[in-house]
Amino acid sequence: MAVHTVDRLEDVPDPAPDATFVVVDVIISSTSIVRLLEEGARYVRPFADADAARAFEAETEGAVLVGEQGGQPVDGFDCSPLPSLIAERDFTDRPVGILTSNGTRAVHRIGDDADVLIGSTVNAAAVADHLRERHDDVWLVAAGRQGDRTPEDSAGVELIRHHHTDQATNFTPDDLATQVRESGTAEWLQGLGFENEVEDLCTFDTSSVVPTLRDGRFVD
Repeated sequence: MAVHTVDRLEDVPDPAPDATFVVVDVIISSTSIVRLLEEGARYVRPFADADAARAFEAETEGAVLVGEQGGQPVDGFDCSPLPSLIAERDFTDRPVGILTSNGTRAVHRIGDDADVLIGSTVNAAAVADHLRERHDDVWLVAAGRQGDRTPEDSAGVELIRHHHTDQATNFTPDDLATQVRESGTAEWLQGLGFENEVEDLCTFDTSSVVPTLRDGRFVD
């Protein structure tokens, strides 16, 4: 079994190889999907297109739409994907559609029928434990942002890789937390008054939820 890492979703081979993929979009798609399932969502369906997400809501009883594009709200969506705002709503047994600038695009690029897990800093150890039960190749995919590498996604990949392979690393957890806090996206969130969101991302390995793609939907 080989473990591959990429620093942006554009570096995933096309077509995607037969392997297990872990999509890491720490700020914010991956963390949002983990939190939605923790909050009791029936499932979380990723979208790369706002119109398709709105059609899903219209035809699915009880559905809720969560999302952003370019960090901005999306017309017709019910909630921002920020975990602190997710915690304020009741998602118990609700089907949820999610659209984000990078994370859900990564899932779409790899393929809705592929073997895809969602990883973040908050569930890195749980993802690594899950991967140990598998025997196929693994691709750890830092989603990045519009083709650019992002420090927070690379930190999430490094944390999962370290837990999974037990290989020595030059990074300590404190180093990775600093990498997350000092990323441009984290500084943007802090500037908006969401310092709590950034600190939540630095509570490494606190969630046991491993979102797994089944029939185009993420379930735990």
